[in-house]
Amino acid sequence: MPAACTLPSLNVAQPQCRQLANGLQVAMLSLPDTAKAAISVRVAVGSHDEPAEYPGMAHFLEHLLFLGSSGYAVEQSLMAFVQACGGQVNASTQARHTDYFCEVPADRLGEALARLLDMLAHPLLDQAAQLREREVVHAEFLARGQDPDTLVAVALGQALPVGHRFAAFQAGNRDTLAVEQAAFQQALQAFHQRFYQAGQLSLLVVGPQTIAELDELAQRHAAPLPGRGHQRQSSPAALLPLRVQQLRMTLPGGAPSLQLAFVLEWTEPGMDAALDFLQSWLRSEAPGGLLAGLREAQLCHGLQVRLVYRYADQAMLLLSIAGVDEAPATQAEVVAAVLGWLEFFAVADQRGALCERYRAIQCQRLHSLPALALARYWQDCLAAGWSPGAGLNGAGQAAVAGLLAQMQDARRLLRLFGSSRPMPAWPAPGFTLQMQEAPPVSAAPCSWAWQLPPANPFLEPAAAAMPALGIAARVRWLPVPATGAGGPATLYWRCWLVERVDAGELQALLRVALRTIAADAAEVGIVVQLTAWDDGWQLSLQGSAGLLPTVVQQVLPALLAPAPAAWQQGPREARQAAIQAQAEMPFRQLLGRLPELFAAPRAECAALTAQRLHECYRQARFDALGVGVNAAGQAEIERLFSSVAPLNTPEPSAMGPAGRYWQDAGIDCSDTALLMFCPLPAADAATEAAWRLLAQFCQGAFYRRLRSELQLGYAVYCGFRQVQAQRGILFAVQSPHASAEQILGHIEAFLKTQGERLAALDDQALALIASELSRQTPSSPQDLAEQHWHAHLAGLPAAHETAVLQALAALKRPQLLAAYGQLSQAQGSWRVLATAAKPATGWSSPR
Repeated sequence: MPAACTLPSLNVAQPQCRQLANGLQVAMLSLPDTAKAAISVRVAVGSHDEPAEYPGMAHFLEHLLFLGSSGYAVEQSLMAFVQACGGQVNASTQARHTDYFCEVPADRLGEALARLLDMLAHPLLDQAAQLREREVVHAEFLARGQDPDTLVAVALGQALPVGHRFAAFQAGNRDTLAVEQAAFQQALQAFHQRFYQAGQLSLLVVGPQTIAELDELAQRHAAPLPGRGHQRQSSPAALLPLRVQQLRMTLPGGAPSLQLAFVLEWTEPGMDAALDFLQSWLRSEAPGGLLAGLREAQLCHGLQVRLVYRYADQAMLLLSIAGVDEAPATQAEVVAAVLGWLEFFAVADQRGALCERYRAIQCQRLHSLPALALARYWQDCLAAGWSPGAGLNGAGQAAVAGLLAQMQDARRLLRLFGSSRPMPAWPAPGFTLQMQEAPPVSAAPCSWAWQLPPANPFLEPAAAAMPALGIAARVRWLPVPATGAGGPATLYWRCWLVERVDAGELQALLRVALRTIAADAAEVGIVVQLTAWDDGWQLSLQGSAGLLPTVVQQVLPALLAPAPAAWQQGPREARQAAIQAQAEMPFRQLLGRLPELFAAPRAECAALTAQRLHECYRQARFDALGVGVNAAGQAEIERLFSSVAPLNTPEPSAMGPAGRYWQDAGIDCSDTALLMFCPLPAADAATEAAWRLLAQFCQGAFYRRLRSELQLGYAVYCGFRQVQAQRGILFAVQSPHASAEQILGHIEAFLKTQGERLAALDDQALALIASELSRQTPSSPQDLAEQHWHAHLAGLPAAHETAVLQALAALKRPQLLAAYGQLSQAQGSWRVLATAAKPATGWSSPR
């Protein structure tokens, strides 16, 4: 049985809230130790509020707002500004709200806030730009039409009663967005004026500034916004009775999955907190839990829990259970197991201990989230009216019982099974569904030995024998940053195998071996990530410096000697992972396969066995780099190894031969995706400085040209990147209509025009770009560790980054033009990974 956790309470900052005179709701969160600032703006309007005759208008308007405003042209808009200062920005349209959010260096918060609020209140809405952006939305619609999560959500909507807007088409496409019509333009303007004003907005800012400083920024930039009061949104239609409760559908990728959707209603206070509490234990990897039990019975290999709908007093909670067999009887067994676990949890005692553990988990989460994630998380919490740092209060604990009762009500359960099996067409607006109603099937009685999750070993650390790993390591420790011991820390580990193995098998095996440990670590704010290649694996751990040594003591032994259960489940999950990967956007599939551009030709590998892995480890090399761990923590980690040597800089990787190389990824898809990576022709600091500036110069222009002007597709990217040991510039495009050769032609044409832009670049503009790049220095232990780790992998000395910054400060136009010549002439090579075969001429197969 779980015991009350003894983790010391954390001092978790709470947002301070106020309302401005114009009706804007403002929340401010001051975090003195953060080097980044974040903004989240929620507009109380979504797809359910748009005119029924123009499906997708809310989503379309979200896109349009990024295309310039009265105060900032496109080149100075939020998107361009955030890209230039190395931040991140995005938006999301939901059923009843639309979120806009960004993260920037802390000293750029005011500039970002001014741009974000101006684009919301004063967009240009130029009709010519609308026509171009409609094509981008249409390309996104086509891409989402192959996305399993999107199709599942659309299918679930079909089961709700007639008239519920969750079943309506909300994405928008070329047919529903009648940009040319005067009536559409009038409706668009009216929609924007009614909802995009202060009375509908909730602003949340996070940064190291004091509350008074954050308040002054909000007043200065938000007070002038027009305010017309809060607009009443229509009440949703009834959720019950469901029109159908058992469905089968065809999903891209072929990975079978069972979707269990629970239609819920908020009947009492505290339901949001109760739902979050319940989700924590539904996701648990602990022995005796729901997921562990299903896996042990070989009924599934994974479970995800998410809200697919939430507004007013309505919600739909979805359990996505992957790897479920096609047989209806097996599906029924899974359903019975889920309902049996809910029944067990509803009557189990000792939930009080879980409530205390939940409070500790929430505090750790709030303490460890980066600025942007924290801003978005608090935005959700404030909208729901609950404070996660307080745990589950009395109302929340009472609501758990009501929530569990609803989830055991057969009328509220919708079962949807998806696989590659062809199904007949189902009439649905917008997206194409292949689906049919399925007959109900009952499961044979089965007894499950459910248990409540045991105590988290990282919440209640106990004295344990130090594991002896019997391996040598090479380690480099960087100084503890100004936040001091107990603050955030990062560790990187790399295992280099002498003998090659199958990367898919290795990754599945090690992830299974780690998943319980990683889940426990996540509860205390430690993020554990692992990636495997055919020559070894890389592990990163990020979180509290005080907890990292304890986590390492469990993680490394699990990797070096995977438990028997991992060897049993690993091969099955490797097959499932390969199937699931086929359902991802081609753009994302190619990004994940970029290392193949520099990998040796694939060869058949002997089967991975425990004995073979043990032999591989005997000859392996283990490298590590850490930031933020104090001397005591360093010593604790180093005691795990038989010997520890300094991690010296390896020899720089040899530059590949110049030329143009094309690799067909062998992905069968309707869209075309192409990634072109252009490595540096030399590894010196001056060359890298010029190429970084060149990438910065091209980034925004590439996005505008290929995405907005040419409307090639929804996914377009350009930026400086490291692939394995090689640094360079990456160009990436996915298009629903252009061929690979056409995409390549557009990239080449774009590069030619950049020569003209560079020739017209004056010294002041060049200095400004160089200054922006120089300001993008690591601002957290995670950023610092990533920078030094990538330099190590590239064989670069510790002083390399300082040399690059010095070269940037001294960079002149002739050097930049020389770098452009190197890029355009493929002096470092052009390496393409695409979903199509190479052209007949001009390209070679990879060496």
